[in-house]
Amino acid sequence: MADGILSGDYREKLTNYTRSAAFSNALIKGLKNTNGLMRNLTNSAAATVNRQLSDALDLAYLEVASGAFTPQEAQFRAVKKLGADGIKCVNYKSGRTDQLDVAVRRAVGTAIGKTCGDLQLGLADEMDCQLVEVSSHLGARPSHAEWQGRIYSLVRGHPKYPYFYDATGYGTGDGLCGWNCRHSFFPYFEGLSRPANEPTFSLAENAQVYADTQKQRGYERAIRKSKRELAALDGARSAENDPIAKAKYDSEFAKKSAVLKRQEARLADHLKATGLLPDNSRVRVDGFGRSVSQKAVYAAKRYTAGKTNINSGGNNNRPYYPANADFLNSTAFKKQFEGLFNPKLDKAARKYSQLAVVENDNKPSETIYLLSESGKKLQRLTKTHYSDSGDVGDKLLSEKRDYILIHNHPNNTPLSLSDIMALNDVDKMKAIISVGHDGRICTVRMGDAKKATTAMEIRSLKMAYQRSITKFGQTNEAIQAFCEEVGWIYG
Repeated sequence: MADGILSGDYREKLTNYTRSAAFSNALIKGLKNTNGLMRNLTNSAAATVNRQLSDALDLAYLEVASGAFTPQEAQFRAVKKLGADGIKCVNYKSGRTDQLDVAVRRAVGTAIGKTCGDLQLGLADEMDCQLVEVSSHLGARPSHAEWQGRIYSLVRGHPKYPYFYDATGYGTGDGLCGWNCRHSFFPYFEGLSRPANEPTFSLAENAQVYADTQKQRGYERAIRKSKRELAALDGARSAENDPIAKAKYDSEFAKKSAVLKRQEARLADHLKATGLLPDNSRVRVDGFGRSVSQKAVYAAKRYTAGKTNINSGGNNNRPYYPANADFLNSTAFKKQFEGLFNPKLDKAARKYSQLAVVENDNKPSETIYLLSESGKKLQRLTKTHYSDSGDVGDKLLSEKRDYILIHNHPNNTPLSLSDIMALNDVDKMKAIISVGHDGRICTVRMGDAKKATTAMEIRSLKMAYQRSITKFGQTNEAIQAFCEEVGWIYG
């Protein structure tokens, strides 16, 4: 075996692994069936992909059949191998598409179940046994519940017992040992054997457990889907250098992390209510390892904390968010300040932008810093809430030196109308920067533009702002469009 691909002579070597010729023949037959099934699974894919899928599932089959690995571990190893080869889903001839982990679990489980069944038939034939007893379990699918736990004849026409193949559908996809079937059967000797699998529960009780189990499968599918999305988002944001795009990935990662935690909580509540047991193998996803899992836990906590902190005053009911510490300390955050003013002022602007956010982490308050052209701090002002102005306006007007204003926005929005009007009204304010708690900044200067002083000019300025916000929402794109219209300088 090399690189996870079986050598061409492995079928002959199988005969050395067991002492019974019937066992060996059944294993070889099962392996051939698995190989054919896997080739049919990806009939629409390229021949190379077909072969990769076939080889990986042959290997998983042998790992389980040999006893070296549990079915769950062998299936996950196959999914990881195929995922590394770029195979993520399986297309069926019928047009149905399954995620890779679902297809692998079904194919390997079905192949192993069918092989075990063929081994039992081989044993029965060696012992001239014409009867078999089928196992039973609570929560069987309704069609299987009709025939589970009973005794059947392997020979047609038995006066007491139904014919095995007709009653159970053995050998078909929907029958005994078919798709996802967990039943098995064993040789039964009338007069010597004692029935051991007769159900102790009613069909109604079985149907209820089956419904509960199907609901559990639904929760597990939703969790796997969220984990795949989070793994993809984590990879995308790690490779992203643009600060705005990266911030969007961070925001979406946090949102999806919160969704995952809610899904996991619903599954836990369902298991507690029904008494069903968790199956961790069904919520495991390739690519969603410990690192991504820890990031998701952390992101979900911060996202939930931010969403529950809502301003309770007036009509300004907007969320405020925790500081994105990772982004604030990243190179991408630093690049936002390069070339804004001069090297000293750019460095100071970055420093005090970080401070303003960190000081108000997960709070509705704002910190305002006034910096001179050399980067020196002139004043530090605070607002108890981002919707309150207090006496801040008087202090801005009282400053005697030219300055730029830096302040945080707890709700992650760019410059507000009051910010724009302050830049227009205060002679000493030469530029204004808002920094969201997600780390994104918005910078505006008036440049050589004429201040709006008359009532008509001020009304025109406000209308230009409102037009941009209406078109783009509360985004940096809106402020950029506003600046282009009124002749101000953005960024």
